[in-house]
Amino acid sequence: MIRPKSKTVGHREMNVHRLHVLWLIVFLLFVALLLRLSWVQLGEGEKFSKMADQNNYKQIPVVAPRGRIYDTNGNLVVGNRSLFSAIYLETDEGKKEKLQTAKNLAQTLEMPVKDVLEKMDVGLDVKGNTVPRNQPPYYPKKIKDRLTKKEVVKLSEKPSDYKGVNVFLEPLREYRKDTFAVQTIGYVRPFAGAKTSLERYKKAGEKSDNGGYLDWESVGVDGIEYSFQNQLRGQNGYKVVRVNSTGKPIEVIKEVKPLPGNDLVLTLDETMQLETEAFIEKQLRWLRNEAPGRHRAPYARNAYAVAMEVKTGKIRSMVSYPDYDPNIWNGKVSSKDYQRLTYTMRNGTIMEAPYDARYAQNPEKEHKRHPFSVLPLGSTFKPMMSLMALNEGLIGPHSVFQDPGTYYYAPATPPVRNSGNHNYGLLNVQKALQKSANTFFAWNANKWYREEGKKSLKKFKDYTHQFGLGVPTQVPLKGEQDGTEDYLSIADHYSPMGAMVLGSFGQAQRYTTMQLAQYTATLANDGKRMKPLLVETVKNYKGKVIKTFEPEVLNRAKIDPIHFQTVKEGMVKVTQPGGTASRLFRSLPFQVAAKTGTSEQDIPGRGRVENSVFIAFAPAKDPEIAVAVVVPEGGYGGIAAGPIAEKMIKLYYQEYMKK
Repeated sequence: MIRPKSKTVGHREMNVHRLHVLWLIVFLLFVALLLRLSWVQLGEGEKFSKMADQNNYKQIPVVAPRGRIYDTNGNLVVGNRSLFSAIYLETDEGKKEKLQTAKNLAQTLEMPVKDVLEKMDVGLDVKGNTVPRNQPPYYPKKIKDRLTKKEVVKLSEKPSDYKGVNVFLEPLREYRKDTFAVQTIGYVRPFAGAKTSLERYKKAGEKSDNGGYLDWESVGVDGIEYSFQNQLRGQNGYKVVRVNSTGKPIEVIKEVKPLPGNDLVLTLDETMQLETEAFIEKQLRWLRNEAPGRHRAPYARNAYAVAMEVKTGKIRSMVSYPDYDPNIWNGKVSSKDYQRLTYTMRNGTIMEAPYDARYAQNPEKEHKRHPFSVLPLGSTFKPMMSLMALNEGLIGPHSVFQDPGTYYYAPATPPVRNSGNHNYGLLNVQKALQKSANTFFAWNANKWYREEGKKSLKKFKDYTHQFGLGVPTQVPLKGEQDGTEDYLSIADHYSPMGAMVLGSFGQAQRYTTMQLAQYTATLANDGKRMKPLLVETVKNYKGKVIKTFEPEVLNRAKIDPIHFQTVKEGMVKVTQPGGTASRLFRSLPFQVAAKTGTSEQDIPGRGRVENSVFIAFAPAKDPEIAVAVVVPEGGYGGIAAGPIAEKMIKLYYQEYMKK
């Protein structure tokens, strides 16, 4: 028989149970407290440690030198030099003392107190009022770079007057004073400014650590400097130092040295580039002041030229004239300086660049009275039209056309005439190229449109794109434009037939000089379109090659190879007796294939102007180099642009063929 538990025993067991529950609660609370303490120690320990130690220890960033840039032969194009910079490490002083430090700095560095306080970023204005900070107190601030020897001495002699201010060495980008391919090379600016305007730096600036960038770190903003930013940028280092009460380092706790950026070896050739630049300047001066009679071109102030290897796509020279000294970007650029730079800083070989109106009384008004760098290519399009006509079966190699001198492609339309109203008699495709007969190509375009209607316009566009006209060349530079196909707009709003006719001799489309160079190289290469190369190799700072850029075929034109030979022979006749460029290339030991162009352009408020355009490749039998030259308002192609093309081919012969 089981006897029931007594009340005393039951009460005792209940108390024990409650005690166990209480101990469990205490234990859980204790565990929670331990977890909280661990989280504070491990999760936010760094933050609290930084807050506690910021008055004794500072991490000073050390900017890594950017990679150097060389020409194809190893000549230095862009380097670095060391300079002294004043860096501020905020101390634990009061507002009054910090304001006095700012005033002392302003006097020594010849800067407004307001600017110094903004650089120090201590949360004060000139009156000592509290203002928002831009960065945490422990973050080092650059006050001024490129300190003079006098400024360095003053800052070092009386450190008590400049508490928290230290002088460090850092690299400065150094460009050549001969303006070697300045627009192609590009320039750098501080990250703080770049992140307000360029998307790639905006994204970095949105990150908590600025994407690893320092506000005063130089970053590529244009040209090669921008396109190869990730290669040229090094890895910044830093020093952890213990500082005294005045913010002066007294002991280096840890040092991580910066790793320099990679070096670039360009495809550009120093001799070809500099001599072409010098020749262009001389040629433009001659056109404005010395050219005889109708060849005088008083407004010829700009020129654009590209030399591209046919088989590799390597760019050996690339000139956008006028140029400027890029070292101006190393300092503060005034609004007046920037206004003048707007007429020279754009790379006119790949984008629209304005007329050089710097010397006009009203530059802003004057530059609108002149064509930009992207303009109609004129008769240099005729080899393209010839290939299309042959491939479409509109004509054969020996088909003839009786030149009427004045060609009417439709009733009640303005007629097409040849330059100088010439009548060239019986024409085949080669003679039409030699004489640059507008009537012949207008006849082909008219015939094509009458046979296929608007379908011919689509084919017209597709063919030109295969040669790089109307599409990006893929040159590795920011801001490349793909030209303007005006004939499409004319066809939509006015006359499709008229669009075809105007386009047939290059008056209804506008392309960049780089596009013209790629188009010319594709002609020479029997329809193989190469990507323009500006960089050959990337090397680390020790000189080891880590990347090589190989020639790249973008596409092959869908044209029967036999037609290229016909067109090339016609282009050779351009440089022979009776051709429009017969006075050029006589001193070379091989034949040159070329095409002159004189494009007409209507400028609002000014009237019609004539632009000089020229393309060529050589040697004609086994092409190695292709060139394209544009001289806005230069007049006849063979007079203004032609001699520049001749100079470039001669230079290539001397540098790469004769040797």
